Amino acid sequence: MSRVLVNGGDRYSNPFVDGVRSDMLLKESNRTRKNQKYFGVLGLAVLGLASLAMVVTTTMAVEDKKPEKADVGLQGILPPEVPEDLSEAPEGLEGKWATWDQQVGDLLAKLYESDQTLEQQKQTLKALQTKIKDAQGQAVLADYTGRLQRRVEIADAVLKTLEVDVAAVKAAQLKSQQNKVAKAAAALKKYLDSMDNGNSWVDYLQLNDLQKELKNSYSEVELMDLLKSLKKKFEERGALTDAEQRKFFNRPQFQNLEKTVRALLADSKPGATKIDAGKVRTQLTTLVSNLEEYEATQSNKNAFEARKAYALLRQELAGGLEPLTTALRNNYFNYNLRVMVAEDFINRLIHDSTCETGPVVDCILGAYVTGNQATTTEVGVDFKPSDSTLRFDLTLNGVTNSETSGTTSQATIYTSGHHQIWGTKEINFDGDLFVTQPAWVEVAANNTTVGASTKLDGIPLLAGIGRNMAYRRTAELKGEAEAIAAQRVRDRVRPRFDEEVDERIDRANEEVGGKLNKRLQDNGLFPTARSFASTDTHLYIRTRLMDTGELAANSPPLTITPDESVVVQLHESVMNNSLSRMNLEGRKITDQDLITEFEKSIEDVLGRKVKLERPPVDPDKGPNILAFDDHDPIRVQITDNTLNLILRCGFEQQGETAVPTQIITVPLQFKVDGDKIYITRGDVKSSAVVRPERIASQIARAGVVRSKMEKAFPDRVEDSQVKAKLENRTVYLDITGIKANDGWLTITVGNDLTVEKNESKLPLPPEPAETASVK
Repeated sequence: MSRVLVNGGDRYSNPFVDGVRSDMLLKESNRTRKNQKYFGVLGLAVLGLASLAMVVTTTMAVEDKKPEKADVGLQGILPPEVPEDLSEAPEGLEGKWATWDQQVGDLLAKLYESDQTLEQQKQTLKALQTKIKDAQGQAVLADYTGRLQRRVEIADAVLKTLEVDVAAVKAAQLKSQQNKVAKAAAALKKYLDSMDNGNSWVDYLQLNDLQKELKNSYSEVELMDLLKSLKKKFEERGALTDAEQRKFFNRPQFQNLEKTVRALLADSKPGATKIDAGKVRTQLTTLVSNLEEYEATQSNKNAFEARKAYALLRQELAGGLEPLTTALRNNYFNYNLRVMVAEDFINRLIHDSTCETGPVVDCILGAYVTGNQATTTEVGVDFKPSDSTLRFDLTLNGVTNSETSGTTSQATIYTSGHHQIWGTKEINFDGDLFVTQPAWVEVAANNTTVGASTKLDGIPLLAGIGRNMAYRRTAELKGEAEAIAAQRVRDRVRPRFDEEVDERIDRANEEVGGKLNKRLQDNGLFPTARSFASTDTHLYIRTRLMDTGELAANSPPLTITPDESVVVQLHESVMNNSLSRMNLEGRKITDQDLITEFEKSIEDVLGRKVKLERPPVDPDKGPNILAFDDHDPIRVQITDNTLNLILRCGFEQQGETAVPTQIITVPLQFKVDGDKIYITRGDVKSSAVVRPERIASQIARAGVVRSKMEKAFPDRVEDSQVKAKLENRTVYLDITGIKANDGWLTITVGNDLTVEKNESKLPLPPEPAETASVK
């Protein structure tokens, strides 16, 4: 049905408009003209009565109007409706979980959409927390309960913040400021006591009196007088006639005390101990509303406004924000990159076995010893518990087998040696440096006499007697000889173990501390928070990329099982915060140049060349030109096993009408099946940032955008095995799983690890010395 504009409004074209025939609107009848005067008088009378009734009604309404009821608890702070991503749980729930879904829905409706009392709000939050706990371990509900838990924890923290004991908070703030003054005064006094004329400054500033008053709190009035006097002396330091005194009075130790004194006096002003409850409520509302928008859009603007509201709350409440700070830390300030590595994986990765042979030339207990030996060693790793570093022992296990003869003037003894070697070298990594401890090496020597010859050989009867005497003497000296042999092995193995490990550690420190960390800093990607820890079985690396005005992650779905060697978890916030560093806002760039910039950004961090898949280029029209919006040009949102790539941009291409700025969502799903990774693109969605005048135009533009995105992001199949080169070996890692849930992309590497050693010619061991000292 077509639409026409009648008398400034929309009307459907039909013979009647509002019950009057359209042709009657064009021509007046004689009857109408005759009755105009009558109906005019009647109309004035009706109008007058209506006006009188309106005045009376309005007056009564004003008189009867009651003051609006003030919001209680979460009222007016939470959205007036259940957030969209909580309004429906996953489809297909059956049995008790369908009931669970209904019960959660009812609780959410009460929390968001009804006027509950403060106590009812608390009970509702408690009931929701129970429901979240009941659903733990249910994979199908993991995303939903993650989103729900964030809302419940924030709402609970808001309630606790509203109930903060204002007087106690301000008293704690004042006490904290007093402690800072006391600390600064003690530091200044200690500094002055170390100088010959320091006592005169202590007396001038009345530091002893200040410390006594801060410690005992005899009189608040006396303390304020001391602080004001001290502040005045600081302000009048410029009036000192002696230039050296002025310079001395401006040293950092004095400035630190001045700063703390000013802060304490400011907090002690009349009215400073009062908290503006209305302001607190307003900022809590701003915080919650922006967190809700951030949940939906991952927008930089909402992240900034949320951080701003939190900063204002900290200024107002300081020590009273612990519940809210904890909730934000767990759900929006958490680490957004996590790596977990199993000990077994590292052992297979670094496993190295070497065998070295060489001659033996030595003097032991007066015997000239010669022969050959072969030493086989294996290097491994043993993780150790630590709360602050990656702590592990590099282990050395080996055996030395030798065949030697020891000759004296009396006899020659033939010995077979089998010496067990154990060694460890502790290493700690704090994110910047690997620090080593001296190696510890232990040797269990075992010599077996396999023969003997003496000068009596060849003489009947005496030959056997001579060998038996040699055997007995060798047995008597066996303990001492084995101790010397063990020491010889230790002296040979330990320095080399230390040297080789320290050499590799130096290279690692240069690569990590000197290069990688610098590249991260240069590109604005150095973590603002880091955590390194280890247990007997795993290493844990956690970092957070979150600058001022940004948000980070929630707690991840922590999953690592014995059949997984490595788990890498990336939160959508680390991707989005990294994308923000590319400064794409408001730029026009071809899709080919955009890929080039991505390649360069990755190369700048990794320090090596990378090649990314490029979208096809139309041979006639050339590349697409992307005109990015002035905010949030590219964002990533991860939920329900889907990574959504969201672009805010328009398109230009030769020979085509430009497409104005669109919000484009490209859903990508990942599935690992055997030795393949399947990347499937879902339905591309496109909506205009500015509502078009004609819907048909937007439908056409959306079709153009979908076509471009489908060409740029075709379905793909990749190998699940990743090849990496490490020094003298090539490593093949098998990716066994990729999950995209609750903001996290989790990549797991299974136990199938293949290491190919790239053999190279090793230098021959040095020739033994021609002479050896006698022990």
